[in-house]
Amino acid sequence: MPFLDLSRLRRDLKRRQAARPQGQGPGGRPVTGSMAIVREHLVAFEALHRDGASWVDIAAALAAQGVTQGTGDAAQPITARRLTALMASVRRERERHARAGQARVRRSDLGPVVHSDAGEPAAPPSIPIPSSVTQLGRERTTLALAPELTQRETRDTESDFPSAEDIRR
Repeated sequence: MPFLDLSRLRRDLKRRQAARPQGQGPGGRPVTGSMAIVREHLVAFEALHRDGASWVDIAAALAAQGVTQGTGDAAQPITARRLTALMASVRRERERHARAGQARVRRSDLGPVVHSDAGEPAAPPSIPIPSSVTQLGRERTTLALAPELTQRETRDTESDFPSAEDIRR
C-alpha cells in the first residue's frame, strides 16, 4: 500500500478548490441559484399554492424575475416541473437533516446541540437526566460473575472429590 501524505493531500485539495471556476458546483455543473431560491422560500411557495396559485403560475412569475434552469446558451426560464422537483428535493433534504438531528440527540456521546433549518444552532433540548445516571449516560450497577464461574468452596478431604468411576459414569 502506498504511503499517504495528508499534508500534501490538504494542499492539493486547496489548490484544486481554488482552481475551480466561480459559479460552478462540485460536479462542474453551472450554478443557477434556483435551488438556493427554493431552499430559502419553500414555505412561501407552498403558501402561494395553498392560496390558489398553480405551480405553472408560480414558475412563470419566478421566470419573470430571472430565475432560470441551466446557464449560458442553455439557460431557460424555470418550468413548473423543475420547480416542483426542486421543492421535493429540498423537502427530502430537510427530512434527512431532521432524522440525522434526532439520531444525534439520542446519542449519549455527542453534545445535545441541534441545528435548525435556518442554519443557526438551536437551544439544547431539555432532557431529564435521572440522578442514578453517570456522566457517561450509563446506570451504575454492581458487577457479579455468573454462578458457574464463582469460586467453589474449598474441600477439606480427598473423599469429597468424585472418584474416577463417578466421573466415567
